[in-house]
Amino acid sequence: MSMLESFTRKVTDTAKAAAKKSSELVEVTKLNMSISSEEDKIEKLYLEIGKTIYESYAKGETTSDLFVEKCKQIDSYNSNIKEMRRKILELKNEKICPSCREELDISALYCSKCGAKQEVIEPPVAEVQEIVEKKCSGCGSVVEEDSLFCTKCGTKLEEIE
Repeated sequence: MSMLESFTRKVTDTAKAAAKKSSELVEVTKLNMSISSEEDKIEKLYLEIGKTIYESYAKGETTSDLFVEKCKQIDSYNSNIKEMRRKILELKNEKICPSCREELDISALYCSKCGAKQEVIEPPVAEVQEIVEKKCSGCGSVVEEDSLFCTKCGTKLEEIE
């Protein structure tokens, strides 16, 4: 039985060691999650500080020279975003209601959400390119622009200018 007791003791010790390691691993994981949570809180505060400084700058209030250049970069990025949003609206033939910021069809006279009267915006007119067809002088068939001979009658084609 001494062999069985020895084996049982080893299994018990191993189980206890595994439980202890598992417990330690759980504790380490909890602590790492807590650290991550605290770091997220710090990042949010950094963002709030930056936003507060930028809002102060945007209101024309005195801002440290250290931040003015960064604030000007934000202005530039905001300008780029505004232009890209304008292009998106143009591509979608839409406009923004100045009262409620709803996206509307460019031809809408009143907002479907708030009922505000809208400024009339003429949709952009697509440029129509004049298409010049190349025709055969022999049979009158339309031929491809780069053709030198008519594929219907074989007549040599004159260049169109």
